[in-house]
Amino acid sequence: MSILIKKLLLFGILLGCFGIWSQSIMAQKYKEAPMLAKMVQAGKLPPVAERLPENPLVVTPHERIGKYGGTWHQGMRTIADWGLVNRQSTHHDGLLRWKLDMSGWKPNIAHKLDINSDATEFTFHLRKGMKWSDGAPFTADDIMFWAEDLVSNKEYGLKYAPSEKFQAGGKTFKATKIDDYTVKLSFESSYAIFPLLLCIGESGQEPMRYPKHILSKYHPRYNKTNLDALVKEAGVTTWPELLGIKGGYYNSHSNTSDPRYDPAFPVVGPYKIEVGPQQSTERLIYNRNPYYWKVDTAGNQLPYIDHHEYTIFNDADAVALAAANGQIDFQWRHLNHPKYRPLIVENMKKGGYRLIPTKYTYANEAGIKLNLNHKDKVKREIFQNKKFRMGLSHAIDRQAIIDTVFAGVGTAANITPLPGSGHYRESMANQYTEYSEDLANKFLDEAGYSKRDSNGIRLGPDGKPIRISFETIADFNDQGELISTNWRAVGIDAQFNEIERSLHATQIFANEHDVVIWTADGGTRGDLYLNPRVYIPMDPFGSEHATRWALWNQNKNAPEAQEPPAEVKMMYKLYSDFTAAGSQEEQKRLMDEILDIVEETFHVMGTMIPNPTITLAKENFRNVPESLILGWSYPSDSPVGVEQFFIDN
Repeated sequence: MSILIKKLLLFGILLGCFGIWSQSIMAQKYKEAPMLAKMVQAGKLPPVAERLPENPLVVTPHERIGKYGGTWHQGMRTIADWGLVNRQSTHHDGLLRWKLDMSGWKPNIAHKLDINSDATEFTFHLRKGMKWSDGAPFTADDIMFWAEDLVSNKEYGLKYAPSEKFQAGGKTFKATKIDDYTVKLSFESSYAIFPLLLCIGESGQEPMRYPKHILSKYHPRYNKTNLDALVKEAGVTTWPELLGIKGGYYNSHSNTSDPRYDPAFPVVGPYKIEVGPQQSTERLIYNRNPYYWKVDTAGNQLPYIDHHEYTIFNDADAVALAAANGQIDFQWRHLNHPKYRPLIVENMKKGGYRLIPTKYTYANEAGIKLNLNHKDKVKREIFQNKKFRMGLSHAIDRQAIIDTVFAGVGTAANITPLPGSGHYRESMANQYTEYSEDLANKFLDEAGYSKRDSNGIRLGPDGKPIRISFETIADFNDQGELISTNWRAVGIDAQFNEIERSLHATQIFANEHDVVIWTADGGTRGDLYLNPRVYIPMDPFGSEHATRWALWNQNKNAPEAQEPPAEVKMMYKLYSDFTAAGSQEEQKRLMDEILDIVEETFHVMGTMIPNPTITLAKENFRNVPESLILGWSYPSDSPVGVEQFFIDN
């Protein structure tokens, strides 16, 4: 057994001791929020002891035992701002969870995890008596429905490929139901980092967000009577599409049928939606989940706060203004743009809030991702030309971006892991970053696009002007407008336009986007190891530069998959070897080999190393740590424990 795997196993054994503490709480009488106690008295809910599992997870508050009641106010930027909701209200709880400092995993829905000696088998022990928010039991059958009826179903997989995070050695796991509260996931090769992968973002929540008692009627294994009629009624053509829109696939990115926005769809998170986009265009309202399975050290069922309300704003400016006026209780999203810093700082006393230092896990303020797999084959050819990308990179005036957007604070860089990650590369940070129209024109000419039309626009291989639709969401408008101006100066017809986020997502799913600007993941070592989607095209949505290569990696038979070149296939092989590595030294060596290819291929550009940021918290909004981490693989703010926040009135 390798030293690294031994450490993982010991870590799991020590963390399993948390379960002993939860048993001691059982001797106490559980307490509940007054709003739930009234429902119990009215006969609308069973007593709290019957709603909790036999061994609820016991949460130690960051500051102190909280108070029940109140409403947590936040601001969304349009209904498409699903990431805010997902991280905090509905499905932020997974089988496992990050430790607060991102140094390892700890139990969550699974109160215990057993790992075999070669890290190929992971046995999850669920909490007996745990329930969905509608009161239905949450059992191994729910996880088996996800594993057998969705992930392992070939017909469903052609429409919705299983996440690469549930594959080792190119093979998807096999699931075995041990008993009603125990499930084993088995891989063909060692997969020591798997527990950490279960702590991140949406993939970590995958196994427990598909309630069998709700979704089985849309599956042919269970519905032998009227499935065809349900498909027709929904206006789709296949049962996988039907099951997808009913909650079997979270890809809507603003579609109001998304289960995160559906009051009838049960959840396991601390809050469930009460007022959705079907009822209001101004706000979403979530109420506490009466069956939430966590308590504090005094036996109080969590969460403390009764309601979670999201006001829907049209833009980030409106969110920032509301925050400055004291209308936001706790939030970083849409407030961390440098242009809002003076407004937020100057109004701290008036708004009654404090600012909490927050550190990014990101590698770059902006990953500039040309669509190398574009549906348009001419654009695909142009964007896959490395010298074309080199030319565009030299055309970007990064210092102007730093001066204009970031008040002169920042270091120009292309994408590389951060200093301190153990994988920082000065050569990657500096390659093709010199702002020079001469160098840009040289490489664009060498790329084969020296001919221009009467307007000075370069001509592509089809003899037509090279046009790039440079559309960004509001967060990246300033950078996008400056970059598109730079590109026009060297003969590329880059047309800048702000785009609404849901339409932006629709374009990516349809593979119709020309370029995407988004914060680039993979700055810290943990983020790089677990979420390398900017470096390696792993994610059919999040690797916007090569979504169809990512799809091929997940399912080579998927209709829209594109076979990648040899160097990308080598990345996939090396990352597969990385996930099975038996020592930290071997992990580092393999990641360095991957970064050799990343540096050579230069698929994605950047602008600058990210600056630290802040999170806003009202003075009476408590149980918030004194410093925070912000990232996607560390799905802020859920690892902090949003269920323990309280309002100290």
